[in-house]
Amino acid sequence: MSFVQGRARLLVMVLCLLCAAWPGQAKLHAEAPLEAVTFALEPGVIYVPLNEAAAQLHWKAQRDEAGRCILLHDVAVPAGALRHFVDGTELIRTSDLELAGARASLRVEDGRMTFGWGFHRFSLMVSPKRVEVSLAKQELRAWQGDRLVLRTHISSGRNNRTPAGNFSAGPFRARMHYSKLFNNAPMPWSVQIYGNVFIHGFDSVPNYPASHGCIRVPLDGGNPAKFFYEWVDNGSPVNVVRE
Repeated sequence: MSFVQGRARLLVMVLCLLCAAWPGQAKLHAEAPLEAVTFALEPGVIYVPLNEAAAQLHWKAQRDEAGRCILLHDVAVPAGALRHFVDGTELIRTSDLELAGARASLRVEDGRMTFGWGFHRFSLMVSPKRVEVSLAKQELRAWQGDRLVLRTHISSGRNNRTPAGNFSAGPFRARMHYSKLFNNAPMPWSVQIYGNVFIHGFDSVPNYPASHGCIRVPLDGGNPAKFFYEWVDNGSPVNVVRE
């Protein structure tokens, strides 16, 4: 075997190994996509947790000294462009991933988006939202697909005044609403779920039933009331259970 033939054979072997590894990696990401996060107040804008996306693309994400920008893959992303879960987890727009150098494509067969850089890539799925309120646990949990986006304590209505059942968010919502039944009491970040029953923010949210029937959500601790209002879509199912 000549030197040239040996080099050619080695090159073919390397290419075969790369081709064998690439489909397997793509298949892995296709089977386990990241769950995207969307907000009702930003139609068409898609977010993903910053650290999850950076890890998948093998990028470094660090804050500049002034704290005004996130340096992602050596590209500055304004910190003000990020959203956050109530626990502080940073969410970045997919458009900012593209600005930082990620290649985006849409898989027609299942509607998943794929983001890649070099040999690294991940798929992203935008899934439906759902909400569950436990009256026994005095807790609200919200998911987008399999991703738990919010978990917070609540105060429901005293003497079982909050009805249990399968409801949906909206149609009425308001950044600030005032109760027509109870002395114009302020109800910030209000989302209607049934008649006069709203999920809304309140200054006092003890871990027991304390309202006239609405579901109170805290305004402190990351402001879950504001997050819920901005995140939940009108029509998203809200299941209120006694358990």
